Formats: sequence, C-alpha cells, structure tokens
Amino acid sequence: MHIVELQELAGAALGLTEEQTDAIFEDDEDFDSPLIEKFGIDFDQFCNVVEALLPLTPTLQSPLTDAVYHAFVRQLGAGDCRAIVKMKAKEQPKKEEREQDGQDLGAALREDGDSR
Repeated sequence: MHIVELQELAGAALGLTEEQTDAIFEDDEDFDSPLIEKFGIDFDQFCNVVEALLPLTPTLQSPLTDAVYHAFVRQLGAGDCRAIVKMKAKEQPKKEEREQDGQDLGAALREDGDSR
C-alpha cells in the first residue's frame, strides 16, 4: 500500500471529497487531527486498521487484467467505483476460467446482437 492511497482512503473515511483531500495534500497538513477527532486514532493506527481489514473486503475483478483484488473503493455513481486501496486476492481465477468467461461473454454479446 502506498502512503498517498492510504491518505486518500483516510479522506474518504472522514467524508471528504477528493478535492478536499487534495487540499490537505497541497497544504502539507496531516490526517492525524481529523482522524483522532472522528475515530480516536492517528494516521499510523488508521493504516494498521486498513491493513487488517483489507483482506476482509469483497473482491473485485479488474476489467483490464482479470486479476482479482480486495479493495476499499470510492463510489462513482451508476454502479461504478474506483479502487482507493487494493491488494491482490490470494485466490485468482485460473487461466481456463478466464478464457471460458471471455468465450461466454463473446457468445452473450453475439446473442444480444453486439458485433464486438
């Protein structure tokens, strides 16, 4: 996990917008005070909690690589999300499963009349 990702997650946990979180970065402020005020923990403790909870988050599959990750996400609307902090899941789909899924998707698109 990278420090910037953890800071972005802290901002999200504090209810800050991405712009508000960016302002904290730009002003060289830290997240200790707001985290202590809201949760009673400093940034280092927050990072420890994130590390402990991340493997317990639901898994998401990357549409680009098919890799499966545990992730804390920011909701983007319309059912879309963006991973803030992620780690590769221990169990990954086998190559045969990925190929079969791709074939199944191709067949489904053809049935729907999509020419992709």
